[in-house]
Amino acid sequence: MVEQVTHVQTKLYFRYAGAAMLMGLMLMGCRRVTDLGPVANAAAAAKAREALLGDSTGGEGGATVVTGTGWATLKGKFVFDGNPPTMPPYNVNKDMAACTINGKAPLQQTLLVDSATKGIANVAIFVRKASRVHESAQPKGEQVLFDQKECVFLTHVFPFVLGNTMDIKNSDPVGHNTNIEGKNSFNQTIPVGETIAFKPQKEEAVPVSVRCSIHPWMLAYFLPRENGYVAVTTEEGSFEIANLPAGEDLEFQVWHESAAGPGSSLVLATPEAKELKWSKKGRFNVKLGEDEVKELNLTVPSAAFGL
Repeated sequence: MVEQVTHVQTKLYFRYAGAAMLMGLMLMGCRRVTDLGPVANAAAAAKAREALLGDSTGGEGGATVVTGTGWATLKGKFVFDGNPPTMPPYNVNKDMAACTINGKAPLQQTLLVDSATKGIANVAIFVRKASRVHESAQPKGEQVLFDQKECVFLTHVFPFVLGNTMDIKNSDPVGHNTNIEGKNSFNQTIPVGETIAFKPQKEEAVPVSVRCSIHPWMLAYFLPRENGYVAVTTEEGSFEIANLPAGEDLEFQVWHESAAGPGSSLVLATPEAKELKWSKKGRFNVKLGEDEVKELNLTVPSAAFGL
């Protein structure tokens, strides 16, 4: 009899205990989320800080983001391997007095190779993302001139740092329409002798085209970037990008309007390119030492332009 009573008491105990636990959980579930907010926010903030900066204590188990110190320079030259094609003249069919030189149309700029050095002009090379930016590569609120004369854009590939202002000028005796494609859409007529200020706001991953609907042969390329870690090769094919972050892996993008790679990326498979692990997207990585000046001499076969 005693054992039976004890058994009943035990069943009642667990029944009431379980009910009490269920009630407690229900009450906790009814608490407002804001009661737990500060705890969750603090944890999220700590997690975000750790992801961005790493464990400042340097203890074991903490993730550390490696950043370098100091600055370095990358310079070099792109040289055409073989006999480059001869550029034909533009198809100038209107405003002949303003758009020709002594009655001759200017030559196209699709692939310009210096006859003496075989250097390739208008190759754009830039850092895709930088963890640190030297003050010399930051925008300075400057006015940057983009001019057109004799119905040709005077800067065929135009690099630009966001934060500056683009002064679009017309130095011709005829009107022009400047039409910039991409994220920074601009499409306005530039009257004779006038300048229109334009302040682009968005970065582009590759250069975008600039055209004139009045004179359709006119063509240039515009490359706005968040910093000045960008260069366009000179007539001799040379470039230089100074004050790059040292001690860190930097990924560079290389572009040319006539390149056969995706999005006009310049893809190389030469021995020097293989050392840089040049990708099929026209990209390579370099890690520079502090105060290092690294020089790249890159040979570009005609196949890179689909020739």
